[in-house]
Parts: sequence; C-alpha cells; structure tokens
Amino acid sequence: MPDKHPETDEVRVVDRRRFTTEGERRAGVDFEPPALPPPPAAATKPATSSAPASAVVTADEDPQSREARQAYDRQAGRRAQLDFETLLRSFAGTAMLQLGLVEDPVHGRIPPDLEAARETIDMLGLLEEKTRGNLTAGEQRFLEDVLYQLRVSFVALTSGPKSGAPKAGR
Repeated sequence: MPDKHPETDEVRVVDRRRFTTEGERRAGVDFEPPALPPPPAAATKPATSSAPASAVVTADEDPQSREARQAYDRQAGRRAQLDFETLLRSFAGTAMLQLGLVEDPVHGRIPPDLEAARETIDMLGLLEEKTRGNLTAGEQRFLEDVLYQLRVSFVALTSGPKSGAPKAGR
C-alpha cells in the first residue's frame, strides 16, 4: 500500500518483494517462513523404532525441508511404507484409467485419453531406463510386466483392424 508523506502529500511506493527478477534474494529484506502448525493432539503417538522412510535424514538436507517433511508425515498420518512397487502400481493404474480399461470409481467409465496414456507409459519407460541396474530382480520383472501389458493394450486400442479381418463395405 502506498505510504503518504504528511508534509508533502507525495505518494511513496516501497518494493517489498523478497526476490529480484533474476531470482536473487533482495538485500535488506527479512524473510520469516510461516510457522508450521502444531500436530493435533490425537495424532501424537509414542515414537517407535521403525521410522518411515522419509524420516531418514541426509547430511546435506536443509533443516527447513526436514521440518516441513516431518510436519507433513505427522499430518498425513503415513500408514504404510511406500516402495517402488507402489509407485509402479500408481502409474499403471493411471495409465489403465487413461486407456479406458478400468472405470473411474467416482465417474464410472470415462472415454480413453490416448495422449495422456502414452505420456504415462513413456514415464514408466523412462523409469525403467533410469533405474536399470539398480532394482531388485522382482522389481525389474514387475516393471517389465507392467510396461509390456500397458504397451500391448495401447497398441491394441490404437491400431486399426487386423490385416486378416474383412474391411467394412467389401
């Protein structure tokens, strides 16, 4: 809001942005991140020996990032350990929905979105490429199976009639 100088009635504009247009922090501008809300009393549980995977702290982790992650874990009430197979199942489920192979639990059957399905399948392919040599045999086999099934389904939906099938009108 513009400030008025009482003696001159001039309007003075003060730039209070925290960063320059280049993304650098402005000199002389203090920044206090918003305080994290305290966890609800019902969510407070005694500490257990099996910490969630996200509780592992790396030496180079920013303390603010660690606090935000820990607050998220408390609020989200993480119930199950997430693993690579869970990530793959999430991508596969999304791709199956996009291919129109399963019904949306809320909206029922939705029309296929083949472009979105292609992107999701390509992301899984990228995961396969980038994780090559770093997966267990079971994870690698699961990823290969998921990709195979999704690719075959995509080709079946996007290809025309089989070459041996009679064409309409002939």
